[in-house]
Amino acid sequence: MLCRLLLSFLLLKLVCSNALISLDLGSEFMKIGIVKPGVPIDIVLNTETKRKTPMTVYIKGDERLFGDSAVTRGEKSPKNAYSNLLDLLGKTVDNPVVQEYKERFPYHTIEADPVRNTVVFRHDESTFYSVEELLAMQIEFAVQLATKHGEAPVKKAIICVPPFFHQREREAMLNVAEIAGVQVMQLMTTTSAIALQYAVFRNIKMTEKPMIVLFATVGSQFTTAAVVSYSQVKDKVTKEQVPTVQVMGVGYDRGLGSYEMDIRLREHLADKFTEKYPKLPDIRKNGRAMKKLQKEARKVKTVLSANQDTYAQVESLHQDKDFRVKVTREEMENLFADLFPRFQAPFVDAINSAGISKPEIEQVVLFGGGTRIPKIQEQILKATDQKELHKYINTDEAAAMGSAFMAASSSSVFRTKQIKLRDANQFPFFVSFNKLVLNEEGAVTEEKLVNKELYYRNNGIPQKKAMTYTKFTDDFHFNVSYGNLEHLSERQASEFATLPLMMVNVKGVKDVFNQHHDKTSKGIKAHIMVDDSGLIGVESVEAIFETIVANKTETGWMESVSNFFTGNSDDEGEKKEEKKEEAKEGEKKEDEKKEEKKADGEKAAEEKKEEIKKDAKNETEAKNEAAPEKPVIVKEVLKVETVHFGIPRVSDTSVSKEKLAALKKIDDDKRATEQARNNLESFVINMKDTLEADDTYKAASTPEEMEKMKEALSAETDWLEEDSWGETYVVFNARLAKIEDYCDPVLNRVKEMKARPAAIAELKNTFNMTEQFLAKIANTTEELRYHTATELENLEKLLNTTRDWLDKTAKEQEGLAKNVDPVLRLEAMQTKNKALERELYYLVRKPIPQWYKDKLNKMMEALKNSTVKAEEAKKSESKEEEKTDEAKTEEKGEGTKEGEKSDKEGKEAKEEKSAEEKVETKEEKSAEGEKPEETPVETPKEEQTEEKPKEETKEEKPLQVDDKANSEKETKEEL
Repeated sequence: MLCRLLLSFLLLKLVCSNALISLDLGSEFMKIGIVKPGVPIDIVLNTETKRKTPMTVYIKGDERLFGDSAVTRGEKSPKNAYSNLLDLLGKTVDNPVVQEYKERFPYHTIEADPVRNTVVFRHDESTFYSVEELLAMQIEFAVQLATKHGEAPVKKAIICVPPFFHQREREAMLNVAEIAGVQVMQLMTTTSAIALQYAVFRNIKMTEKPMIVLFATVGSQFTTAAVVSYSQVKDKVTKEQVPTVQVMGVGYDRGLGSYEMDIRLREHLADKFTEKYPKLPDIRKNGRAMKKLQKEARKVKTVLSANQDTYAQVESLHQDKDFRVKVTREEMENLFADLFPRFQAPFVDAINSAGISKPEIEQVVLFGGGTRIPKIQEQILKATDQKELHKYINTDEAAAMGSAFMAASSSSVFRTKQIKLRDANQFPFFVSFNKLVLNEEGAVTEEKLVNKELYYRNNGIPQKKAMTYTKFTDDFHFNVSYGNLEHLSERQASEFATLPLMMVNVKGVKDVFNQHHDKTSKGIKAHIMVDDSGLIGVESVEAIFETIVANKTETGWMESVSNFFTGNSDDEGEKKEEKKEEAKEGEKKEDEKKEEKKADGEKAAEEKKEEIKKDAKNETEAKNEAAPEKPVIVKEVLKVETVHFGIPRVSDTSVSKEKLAALKKIDDDKRATEQARNNLESFVINMKDTLEADDTYKAASTPEEMEKMKEALSAETDWLEEDSWGETYVVFNARLAKIEDYCDPVLNRVKEMKARPAAIAELKNTFNMTEQFLAKIANTTEELRYHTATELENLEKLLNTTRDWLDKTAKEQEGLAKNVDPVLRLEAMQTKNKALERELYYLVRKPIPQWYKDKLNKMMEALKNSTVKAEEAKKSESKEEEKTDEAKTEEKGEGTKEGEKSDKEGKEAKEEKSAEEKVETKEEKSAEGEKPEETPVETPKEEQTEEKPKEETKEEKPLQVDDKANSEKETKEEL
């Protein structure tokens, strides 16, 4: 049991220590969200402390770079830098998107995978990288950044994908994560992630009336529009109102984005350069120069979004020629004139698919870097008939933050705000099968193709539906495919490789029907589900039969439960009934003689028992005959074999994993080599500076040692500058160990010399504590000692031995030179100090024996009793004083005249006393050199009356406290 609890604790600690991440993978940049127990949702910073990282990987030889470093190196060698890979996922080489990529990046060599016909990059003559492998490298890099940022391992992630990704593209993204070693919690669309972030971080108050918001996203490669409603919806299970975010409609254009503008502006700058230098070779054939122009074009586009004009300038662009040209916003907008009208279509499509009118939209919220361009904002306003656009969210980080919140909500480790998210299916799913047409005799006359829409456009997901087949009694199949894509443009429809997705073969139907031939068939039901990642699949297929079972009447439910727990059967019930009847019969004949009537009583009891049995049997048979028959459903799960159409699925990713593992090992070795080289360089430089600047090291070394160290350090410096390039971390670590061997004797002497005073002081402090403890024990009576004599003798002996050793060794150390190895070493002092402390603390913390506790309790009880007696004596004295006061009061009341006379005499006495006090006050002030007051203030009579009891109280209370304190003090001294 203890082992199980310990294992559960360790597993819980392991789970809680892990972090969850979200990956918003764009065409040009990726943003990483992270959530960790005890830490708010945050964005991961890269090595340059930036919040977004370029989606670029640079590979050349043994060198592999990511992010900004890869972009910088890619400008010099474009063919070795791979970027804008997201659109190539799940597509064959003949897809229009792939052809467009070839035109934009002519320096890459793209070939077809021999098995899947998908995109493969030829890196060199013998090395190929698939799109999945290149993206997996970038996810690995993202995990490294998140692990360093969160200081916790990362195993799970939610990955954002565009809403228009179809089945094959989403499956390819899952393959990417598998190669990278990341467990995908969910594939979340960027539109739903943005909508969720808006609900969570804007603290929207949802009511039963939906609030409709349109999110406009203009990214690098695509433009999307999503209509989302925020409302309170009643949960079907809990029957409670739950805040719900529902995606109602989506429109998109996956070829319309800011990257197309960068390309056009790059070409414009290339034309300007050609006009300026017409005799130079064509700049478009220089990939490095075009890469520089594209970077400058992106910069110019950003500046012109807020300014009317700017200058584009690149040094040594082509053939060592500098380039500088002025570009205006009007000039830039003319280049994009045919693109701007296209921005309206996705928004109109989203509104129409959602089934709403434009006035129902309450807000239009912008997301994505492309929405910063004023002309694009104008097109969005025209398409939505809005007066203004809202910029409530971070246009770069909203998707990463929203998906990070979803990751936290999906985990049992975190407790988050309850918000339900319902995404929308973008492409209708159809199920087709051959329907059997039967004649009157039940024979199959023909097969008719049936194509039924199972999931329509904007159908809420995740969701599970069922198809029922009633005519099949043998093995059959049905197909799942996309259909009814009339809402897509010709270009959008061409992006689907194939519409059919899978063929589902149902096996074992005939055997199941033969097995249940005596039952009525209710058909074969196929459960088909679209999960939260937007992937459709067959969950199960089962044959359903119905049979009629008589509704047999049993005993009451209370009696049945009682019989179940007590183990009583019907026979046992009859036995109990017999005992009851026998007891009743015995009571009736109680007055009669038992011996004479015993036989007659038993006979009567048996007859009565038989009658009860017959009555009960007849009653049960009557109830069973009157009860209706009950139908029972029987389900049999059938075997399913799925055949996927189009691009073959990746069943084995081991080859890709091994390829990435080899690259990772090279990176790790390279980092280790750089670290080892830095360690060696730092030691050599620091040691040389220390020997020159610090006289302590000179004093701690002999002339021969100093000369030997300087020669070794100089030789190591020459090797680092001339011969160290290309060496591995093993060589650097070995040379560092060798140079440390030369310097360790001197370093150890200096270390001992600097730390010795503190170590001696610490040891002497332990001596003092031990002496104090022994002195305290010596002052204690033997009756109250619970430490044995042996223990105290051993401690005293250890104290004396250690002190003698320190005195002797310290004297020897004082007689040694500083350049000689010390005899009073830190390690020896620390060891002896720990040994003495261990013995001391053992005696100090030794458990108090019971006899000692009992003795203390008795003494405390005696103290308590003496205190109680003293208090009782004081109470009795107080009562006597009260009686005396009462007697005096009675005497005063005997005569009025005597009372008045007494009052008068008392008044005169008080006045005389007051006058005497005033004279004394004046005399005291005169003695002190102060001028006495001429008109002293006379104290009122009432105040004098109030002061008198106070003075009496002040005189009595200290006496009481002192008595008690003295009593306790005496008792403690006895202890």
